[in-house]
Amino acid sequence: MIRGKGFRIAVVVLLVVVSLVLSTIVAMRQETAMLLPAPEERPPFRVDFTLPDVQGHLVRLADLRGRPVLINIWATWCYPCREEMPSMNALYKDYGVKGLAMLAIATDTGGKPVVAPFLQAYGLTFPVLLDPQNMVGTQLQVSGLPTSYLLDKRGRVTDVVIGARDWNSRQIRHLIEQLLMEAGGGTTP
Repeated sequence: MIRGKGFRIAVVVLLVVVSLVLSTIVAMRQETAMLLPAPEERPPFRVDFTLPDVQGHLVRLADLRGRPVLINIWATWCYPCREEMPSMNALYKDYGVKGLAMLAIATDTGGKPVVAPFLQAYGLTFPVLLDPQNMVGTQLQVSGLPTSYLLDKRGRVTDVVIGARDWNSRQIRHLIEQLLMEAGGGTTP
């Protein structure tokens, strides 16, 4: 077997090429656009709620029909919740004006005195609702925080996420753009 300088160079070059190919494949998989389930495969979101926002105004989910909605159930004490908040805020800044509705439901038992300073400290601009008794989370049988539901314009669930997510990723932005372009509104079929 030849173990000379040329052989070692060829092995190193081969390893570099294989490494580059594998890196490219991994990157392409991460960048692959997420697909929405077909409309007929989307179950309706069965929990209607009316909750106060931090300013005391009542917000009713049914009033947002005709817009895609991101519902996020969270708490200020939840580390993964805190981690995903900046990406949610960035998504809302870009897509709230284009029609995306976002409702972050804070389940802190302390209510507004706990949640309002948190929002200010993090500079969050999306609507935050107060649910100190966790009525919505209980009805949905939420098993962990954060839990998020992405709804289409007809109030059907396109995605459920348990745990933190980068809500400002290219994949999520692509999903939001798809939802914004879909026809819809009105009542759930």
